[in-house]
Amino acid sequence: MKIQLTLTAFALALFSLGCTNNASETAEAHDHHPDTPVAEDHDHAEADHDHAEAEAEIPEVTLDNGKRWIANAETTEGIAKMSALITNYDPATGDPKALKAGLEEEFALIFERCTMTGESHNQLHNYLLPLHQDMSDIDLTKSEELDLLKAYLGTYKNYFE
Repeated sequence: MKIQLTLTAFALALFSLGCTNNASETAEAHDHHPDTPVAEDHDHAEADHDHAEAEAEIPEVTLDNGKRWIANAETTEGIAKMSALITNYDPATGDPKALKAGLEEEFALIFERCTMTGESHNQLHNYLLPLHQDMSDIDLTKSEELDLLKAYLGTYKNYFE
């Protein structure tokens, strides 16, 4: 739970640093702000409730009147690199911690290099929020979960060019 909260705080910090459009709205949508201490004695039911509420608040990605959004090259390259990391990973011999670190690094670079604005920017955030949740919840020792993450990364081209 602590790792997930740390990753969420990290992602929220990246939202505010890398992408200025709607950053404060994104941070306000979550119960836990990076500057707010979290009590460690939360029971599982309360944590599950908070997690379910956070999932319910994530809007769906939509198209631009039936067309894909224009994304900056750095974002598209970051998604491609994340997908390649998973494709090139061998669960039998690979290090899941190294894979996770590589995925998180590429994810962070997407935010660092964000130049998108307007509705395409908003839709990118709609796409990236579930990806962040998937990455924080994933068990990289399970090939089924890797396949699901890779499949989600594959949907990027459905919404962005």
